[in-house]
Amino acid sequence: MPTTTTIEVLDAISPVNIVQTFDTETERRCHACREPLGLTAIECPECGAINIDRVRRRRENNRPERQVLREIVSPNYNGSYRIFRNSDGSLSCNCLSFLFQRGVQNGLGFSTCKHIRDYLNDNPAISLNGIEVPSDWQIAALKRLGVEAYGHLTNAQAYFVFHDLLTKQGVEYKEYERLLRTHGRVNILPIYSFGVELEMNIRSREELKRKLTEAGIDAALTGYTGNTSVDNPWRIGTDGSIRIDNGFEGTELVSPKLFGADGFATLKKVLYIVNDVGTRINKSCGFHVHIDAWNWDTSLMLELAKIWAKIEIPFLWYLVSPKRRNNNFCKAVDTNYLLRLAEGRYPDRYYSLNVSAFHRHRTLEFRLHNGTTDPEKILPWIIFLLKLVDSVKKGLKYSDITDSSFNGITDAIGMDDSAISVVKEARNRLYGRYMHWKEDAERNPNHIPQVQPIDPDSIEEELQRRARQAERDSLMHRRSGLRWTYSRRTNRLATANSDLPSNSVQNLASRILTSGRVIEESRFRQVDETIWAVPSRSEDDREYSVALIQKTILLPADAEDSGSMDTATTL
Repeated sequence: MPTTTTIEVLDAISPVNIVQTFDTETERRCHACREPLGLTAIECPECGAINIDRVRRRRENNRPERQVLREIVSPNYNGSYRIFRNSDGSLSCNCLSFLFQRGVQNGLGFSTCKHIRDYLNDNPAISLNGIEVPSDWQIAALKRLGVEAYGHLTNAQAYFVFHDLLTKQGVEYKEYERLLRTHGRVNILPIYSFGVELEMNIRSREELKRKLTEAGIDAALTGYTGNTSVDNPWRIGTDGSIRIDNGFEGTELVSPKLFGADGFATLKKVLYIVNDVGTRINKSCGFHVHIDAWNWDTSLMLELAKIWAKIEIPFLWYLVSPKRRNNNFCKAVDTNYLLRLAEGRYPDRYYSLNVSAFHRHRTLEFRLHNGTTDPEKILPWIIFLLKLVDSVKKGLKYSDITDSSFNGITDAIGMDDSAISVVKEARNRLYGRYMHWKEDAERNPNHIPQVQPIDPDSIEEELQRRARQAERDSLMHRRSGLRWTYSRRTNRLATANSDLPSNSVQNLASRILTSGRVIEESRFRQVDETIWAVPSRSEDDREYSVALIQKTILLPADAEDSGSMDTATTL
């Protein structure tokens, strides 16, 4: 008769006691690699896949609770944070540092970020109540979100970290668990700060500011420079590149930093108000997206640029209107662009991918999209860019993209069947635009500029060729510089030797000062490759030649180490 084992486990998002009944005669295997698993293993020790393969039944609802202790406004315009007291007495914070457990420390038995530590400095009295460590499921689930659950993270803290991250990434726990069960992974919305620049004609900038303010959204009227005394507002400015339509005002609307699902909700709210005021878009208008890249370096930017160059013409051009393809304000990434970036120089800003913004703002600017105030076009484009940037940050290489079709590229960056609904919806809307502009290009071939796609592999070859040439040029320059110095350096032709007669050739030569240039110019008098006839003059003005016999020819490249001519000569 089969035997069974009953085990109590703890859920991740809702840490409740769960009863699982396992048939001990049935060997449990990983759904991904099919290697054997233990009775309670969540993460496969062989391939790392998450396994949620047992029916789980909640026995007791003991979900933790929390109360707000303090709210903090970020001095870096990263929004506001809240510090909470959890039901086990530990504290938690909804800042990104705490949620991703970056720079955290152990504070009296629980994890602390800098905001929690500041609070504890003012309020040191903390009473803990039944602290428990995170469950295996919590640790595995957090790992899938990019969080390493360190030893001092409590069970209640892990619960709220998981909860807050899912909220920021626009997914409910039930959907997350369903995708995890089905695919063993979940592709979620990356949490990078982003910002938008929307160029448009609007009926009234004053009315836009008033309506935004009435809706509780900070806004400020600015000039072209965007200067404002208001902290982190939506900036309503002007832009001289916009062609103004009659009855409208040329306007550039610039957002503050936006984050995750909350940022998208705010953006949709603003766009609703913008369209309510009344807008008109013409060919002079653009829509730019900035994405935070504070911890990027040149190698990551170069990899992103290579991928962008690889997919821009066969894919990205069919997500935007024809007027944006390789125009003067968003040129296609080309060979010179990649070479300049690879050599540590920033290309100019008027490319579809503007990395020069990194130098000023530590952001990447994407300038390709046409002007629009339609949220069904704006949000999917931003989500695509966030997924692309996140994929590169996690190691995606241009060589990994072998299929330049719509499905090939979106699958490569995680906009696939394992993606959450908000990402899937973005993918579907992008596909509609892709097919629309594909069909348009078939009807109107002149809508596709005659730009030859570039091969990133050829960039590598050119960089190697340039590196070799630079090395040769450097060597020639070094030798040239040494020859110049060497030719002006005054040296004795030989060192005096007291064991030889004073009138010996060597001792006579030791009294002669000459320069490397004289020796260089005397080479035409060589008897053979190792003997030079050097014109000289004695102290009583008698002119004669000294035969300088070299056992080792002194080359200019060696002069720096040899010190003087006589160290390599024998007379």
